[in-house]
Amino acid sequence: MMSKIPWTELTWNPIIGCSKVSAGCANCYAEKMARRLAAMGMEGYCYATTEDGKWSGKCTPRWSALEKPLRWKKPRMIFVCSMGDLFHESVPFEWIDEVFKVMVKCKHHTFQVLTKRPERMKEYFTHLKYFLQIVGTSKLPAANVWLGVTAENQAMADERIPILLEIPAAKRFVSVEPMLEDMYIGRYLLTDREKASHDTQIIEPAGGFNDKKLDWVIVGAESGANRRECKPEWAERIVGDCAYGNVPCFVKQLHSIHNGKTTLIKMPVGFPQEFPDQKERI
Repeated sequence: MMSKIPWTELTWNPIIGCSKVSAGCANCYAEKMARRLAAMGMEGYCYATTEDGKWSGKCTPRWSALEKPLRWKKPRMIFVCSMGDLFHESVPFEWIDEVFKVMVKCKHHTFQVLTKRPERMKEYFTHLKYFLQIVGTSKLPAANVWLGVTAENQAMADERIPILLEIPAAKRFVSVEPMLEDMYIGRYLLTDREKASHDTQIIEPAGGFNDKKLDWVIVGAESGANRRECKPEWAERIVGDCAYGNVPCFVKQLHSIHNGKTTLIKMPVGFPQEFPDQKERI
């Protein structure tokens, strides 16, 4: 369906359901939406949520939605599983296979896969047979599938981003939303070779430089009634680090604080709303 999320165009939910794993999940928008959809009797949502409207930790496929991208003829940017986590521990690899089969077939679309569970994403891609059975080739990664992680604070950035960088992907990105504290992610925005160009004391190791880095950064303050503070200078620091590393940055929304009142500013003027180019990064 069409999305109001400015860094994508459509959302696609062949699998729904989740559970909270870190601080960024506290005010989960998808959980609130799932509660409403369950009350409306929408397919799968009663199983994915508890009687009091919380995530049940049980994921369920919506096979009726699986082949929707095949029917979308115009090239689109598609956010995968906005109502869950494709790599949730309760999602069997066989279900993930079915999702990737569709994504690989739809080469005219770009799929954005965002997770808070990169260790499970890595496990899936480590078992290459799962992926190679789908694409029928030894070539990795799929050029139209972008892989990303959420990092709401420094601890999650340092835990999740290094795992993401070990996974083969055409594009790797991080969503710093909700941004809950001042963060430094500059080390993930430069390849080792680029770092060496700024520091002559860095010598290329025998095995060569590690030339993997993030390809895109999304930044956003928390929205909703119980939103937690995000200071504009926190976002400014990440924007500056992205510019230094020549990594596109998309600032989705920020807080404006005046007389103790916090206002949400969407697509703030003076901040970048950039996308990666379509060149493949191995």
